[in-house]
Amino acid sequence: MPFFSVIIPTYNRARLLEAALASVFAQEERDFEVLVVDDGSTDDTLETLARYGEQVRVLSQRNAGPGAARNLGIQEARGTYVAFLDSDDVWFPWTLATYRRVLEAEGTSLVLGTAALFSRAETLATVSREPLQVLRFADYLASAEDRTPRTACVLAVRTEALRRVGGFTPLRISGEDYDLLYRLGTDPGFAWVRAPVVVGYRQHVGSTSTSLESGYRGTRYLLEQERLGRYPGGTARRRERLEMLLYSLRHVTHWLLSQRRVDLALDLYRRGLPLHLAVPRWRYMLGFPPWALATTVRQRVSGR
Repeated sequence: MPFFSVIIPTYNRARLLEAALASVFAQEERDFEVLVVDDGSTDDTLETLARYGEQVRVLSQRNAGPGAARNLGIQEARGTYVAFLDSDDVWFPWTLATYRRVLEAEGTSLVLGTAALFSRAETLATVSREPLQVLRFADYLASAEDRTPRTACVLAVRTEALRRVGGFTPLRISGEDYDLLYRLGTDPGFAWVRAPVVVGYRQHVGSTSTSLESGYRGTRYLLEQERLGRYPGGTARRRERLEMLLYSLRHVTHWLLSQRRVDLALDLYRRGLPLHLAVPRWRYMLGFPPWALATTVRQRVSGR
């Protein structure tokens, strides 16, 4: 049984996938298997993967989105831990070794790393292997006051825990990684690697309208899951869950306003209002509606 199962979901990214795989096979840590889940690609992804032979276990499905693709990988994983890598991102040679060093500490089941943003590969040449810096928490919910962005591309977690909570939601929404982390929220032993940087996170110019709708739907989904009591911790841990959920909601509503989607921003504001009252966050509750109005007026006057 390998220590790690590396799961890479991919869709029509054959050339970028090659770079991702090259970074996996350059790892100092060698006790791993690689599973690439092809999510119904129509380019030459499968032909590209065939060149790797037994180095890569290739799983295929009809196009169903990254959550469903990751879940297929989780189902087939043989490793004690799963480490996720998106097919357009890359690791540094020390990534898995860093994860393993942190995971082998007693009682650790979940690790998040730190990413460096890049659009050109040469930018990553400036990233160096800094001394290990780790923040440790009793569990994920205990990290509620930390505002650092969280994402599945820097996640390593015990395989058994992923299967127990059912993996990712298969819905095509932004925030499926947040949802997973909330469902893992009370698993003991959460570690956050602040240094060294472990992932090169590629920035793309994508469809703004598509990402806006996805971000809106994802935030709605998270709020609904909390309302239905789907996240662990009960009443005793509700404040911590709300700190994270509502911080994300505020970020999304501001982003939607900046992109002229006042309708979506105000809908999320309305849906989150009962939860903000429970915290409470008076500055946001009282200030957002007039700020939204002022932003709309400025946009119309400037023609933006």
